Amino acid sequence: MSYTPFAPCPDDALSLAEPLLLRGCHPLPRRRCFSQTPSSPAASLPADPFSPLPDATVRWPKDAKCRSFSCLPQSLGFDVARTEAARFLRARGPLDLTAPQLLRLASLGRAGPIRLGLDIGGGTGTLAARLKKLANATVVTTTMNLGAPYSEAAAARGVVPLHAPLQQRFPVGDGTMDVVRAGHAVNRWIPEAALEFLWYDADRALRPGGLLWVDHFWCRRADLEGVYAAMLRRLGYKTIKWAVGDKTVAAGGNRAKDEVYLTALLQKPFS
Repeated sequence: MSYTPFAPCPDDALSLAEPLLLRGCHPLPRRRCFSQTPSSPAASLPADPFSPLPDATVRWPKDAKCRSFSCLPQSLGFDVARTEAARFLRARGPLDLTAPQLLRLASLGRAGPIRLGLDIGGGTGTLAARLKKLANATVVTTTMNLGAPYSEAAAARGVVPLHAPLQQRFPVGDGTMDVVRAGHAVNRWIPEAALEFLWYDADRALRPGGLLWVDHFWCRRADLEGVYAAMLRRLGYKTIKWAVGDKTVAAGGNRAKDEVYLTALLQKPFS
């Protein structure tokens, strides 16, 4: 990572950093160069986290295929004013857990108010934005800019992106989080040993009575009980919600072969 001290950092700084982070090389060495950032005025930042994302908040690479949020696929979560506007508000089936349901279940289960949360691999920060509006909660979202500016999008919405890979110890204090959600990024592609470390680090971060939300975890049907359900049950948490359904393929909503989704809401025991 060669550079000229006291000058702007090279254009490839982020493209070099991401692969290193993904391979566990963290923290990256500090450098005496100036990060190149977009010159967007503060007036361009929206007050509503569900307003369209301003393109000026991103320093788009000159050779990038997309140089605006509207160019990116809606399925990635960048259409925050339309596609993301209904997320965590309306349930489409038994596997979905909405933000109002989460808040209600927390009160019924003596978990207490949701004030602080961690969303693992939360994309553009939609859950953080939703709980900020509904409960004035502060939820930080772990992000990686894999092919798209997730960190910049979350920050433009006024929520906190933690640029951290799944292999890293979560940069939050012990027993501080009211809820930890594991969403799209946490699935069976993670090696079993690494996944178990992730669950135990989530346990470290949760306060007594806090909630672990496993959202649409997908795996092979044959592995659900013997591997993944057993791994979660070893935590000794109280089960508030446990729903299993067939995994669907995006095109046409057909069933995926021998694969299932698991959504679970689990409560850490009180000390």
